[in-house]
Amino acid sequence: MRKETVITGILWLISIMWMGVCLFLSWQKGDDTVGLSGTIAVAVKRVIYIFGIEIDLNILHLWLRKAAHVLVFFVAGILFYCSFWRSMPDGNHRGMYSFLVSVLLCSIFAVIAEVGKLWIPGRHLQWSETLLNVIGIVCGAGVAGLIHLARYHT
Repeated sequence: MRKETVITGILWLISIMWMGVCLFLSWQKGDDTVGLSGTIAVAVKRVIYIFGIEIDLNILHLWLRKAAHVLVFFVAGILFYCSFWRSMPDGNHRGMYSFLVSVLLCSIFAVIAEVGKLWIPGRHLQWSETLLNVIGIVCGAGVAGLIHLARYHT
């Protein structure tokens, strides 16, 4: 088996596993997700306090929860862009196709993640959170695409 094929396979495996993490985090019970994000908020508050920055814990918690949507799907956008890019044949539109397909596929998963909350205790569907997920996806795939563009067209 060629080294390139193995690398592509591993990248796909990591991409799929990461999307599993995205879904796992989205589908946690309400108390579990509040507990996890609350623990992270307390830790972040302690770190930024070292630098003399004080912020209300509730505001920090809210912002971290929103930022988490963007961040985890940003990583998904990068991973899926790279997986599609490595899997597609060489050509002038390889980067654009990789971007479009990764954004479409990950956005479908973002919608599934949000709709799935309807059946999870303590969770509720919020289309604004789906929008944050899609923003993360577009930004992640976009950054990966720009890096590829700069790397292969200079």
